[in-house]
Amino acid sequence: MTTAPSRRIFTASGLVSLSSLALASCGSAADPAPPTPSAPDAAPATSAAADGAAATGPTSTGPTSTGEPLPTATTIATASESSATGADALWVETGSAQAASDAASLLVTGVRTGTHEDYDRVVVDLSGEGTPGWRADWVADAGTQGKGDPIQPSGDHILRIFGTGARMPFTAEEIASVQKTLSAEVGMPAIASVYYDPTVEAQYQLVLGTTSRSYRIFALNSPTRLVVDVKHP
Repeated sequence: MTTAPSRRIFTASGLVSLSSLALASCGSAADPAPPTPSAPDAAPATSAAADGAAATGPTSTGPTSTGEPLPTATTIATASESSATGADALWVETGSAQAASDAASLLVTGVRTGTHEDYDRVVVDLSGEGTPGWRADWVADAGTQGKGDPIQPSGDHILRIFGTGARMPFTAEEIASVQKTLSAEVGMPAIASVYYDPTVEAQYQLVLGTTSRSYRIFALNSPTRLVVDVKHP
């Protein structure tokens, strides 16, 4: 059984500083097990209850929260999501990949972090059509998409993940709110830092600074999410 830590939300403009946030909730109903990341042709979707988030807190570079999460990637929030979600997904220590579904067109609407009893979690919230995919590997160095500016996460290892099946924002509102870099020192047991690089040419990038090399990635639907878990060392 996991405990339910306090919930916080952070809004940001441009560069965001996060605190460690919790996703576990004791007694939540477990979702059906998602597929393992080792099967590139499988449909990696399963159903999960909609997340709920609430709390307040200012950031060092953004405005003070109103207490309600914004439906954009400028929100970093906690949510009640069962720690059993993804319990059957395969833990790996090497690179992994899963293709997005045909004609997937998904907009990133949020990024969340949290810690569980024996692993830490990053969730990318998505809206649109299709099932997300990914490509993940361990790297010595990482850089931003397009410019290639160096990303220097804290931690002992660097896990680089490209989320696929994404789309660029269309409207001025989407561009203003979704195309934001999010960077944080979260200081969780397995994930020390998180860097979100917004969508370029149908993919976004997550760069995690970790203290462990054991991880799993899977997709959930209802609502659509890409989930990354890193096991505690």
